[in-house]
Amino acid sequence: MDSDPKRETLLPYKLDELWHKQERKHGEQPSSQTKAMAKASAYRLGVPIKPSKLEREPNHPRKFSPNNYHTSYNMDQAGPAVIALKDTETFPICLIKRIRPQKWDPLSKIQLAGHKNLVCLMDYFQSEHEVHLVYEYEHLAISLGCVAGTVSFSEADIATVCKELLEGLKYVHDILKIAYGMLDFSNILLTWQGEVKLANIGESFLSDSTPARILKDVKDVGSVVIFLSDRAASLRESDQDMNTSSLSKMANSFVQRTKEDKTAESLMGGTANFMEG
Repeated sequence: MDSDPKRETLLPYKLDELWHKQERKHGEQPSSQTKAMAKASAYRLGVPIKPSKLEREPNHPRKFSPNNYHTSYNMDQAGPAVIALKDTETFPICLIKRIRPQKWDPLSKIQLAGHKNLVCLMDYFQSEHEVHLVYEYEHLAISLGCVAGTVSFSEADIATVCKELLEGLKYVHDILKIAYGMLDFSNILLTWQGEVKLANIGESFLSDSTPARILKDVKDVGSVVIFLSDRAASLRESDQDMNTSSLSKMANSFVQRTKEDKTAESLMGGTANFMEG
C-alpha cells in the first residue's frame, strides 16, 4: 500500500489543546461529550487527570498558575496535598500544598530548594490570599511518626537518621539561610529507598528565622534520639522531662551536645563515634 511519507499531523503541546485545535479547524464548538472525554480520560504515568470541582465551576476563579498543573487525587504526605502533573514534556508528578501566609508579599521570601535530605520545593505561586507550594512527589513515603511507636530502632539506626537530619539542616541553615523550625516526627519522611527527608520547607521560608529558632533545630535532633530509643516517649507530645537512662554513653553524649552546639555542622563533627553507629 502506498503511503505519503510526509505527515502533517501535529500533536498538541498541552492537554487542553485537544479540543481547541478541533475548534479552529472546523469553526465550531466541540460537544460537551468531547470535552468530558478529553478531560476525564487523560492519563500520564498511570495517574488520572481529572478537573477539580472548583475548575468545573465557570464562575470560580482558576486556582492554579499558568504553568498548568493538572490535579488528580488528594492525599496526605506530611500534611494535606493534591497529586498533580505539570504540563511539560516529561509530565513530572508533584504535590501541591496550599497555605494562608500571615504576612503580605510572601513570595519575596521563598526560593526553590533541593537537597538529598529535603523534599524539594519545585515551584510556588500565589492565588488570591493563598500560596501554593509545589513539592516533588515521594512515592510510598511514610512519616517517622507512623513507625516510631511500633518499630524498634537500634542505636545504629538512630545514628543514621540523625546524620541525615543534620545534613538537611546544614543545607537549610547554611545555604538557604533560614531556620527549619518544624523538626518533629510528622515532618520527617522515610522514603521507600531508605532516605530521610525534611518536609514542608516552603513553610519555613514564610516564618521568621531567628538565631533562637536555628538553635532549636539543633536541639530538636536530640529529642529525635530519645523518642526513637523510647517507644513510650515517642507517643508523648511534649519533650519535657525526657528520660535518657536507656541511652548508651555515646548516645547520651550526643543528646547533651545538641543542647550546647550552635550549628548542625559542629554537632556532626563533635559526635563522629555516635554517627558511625
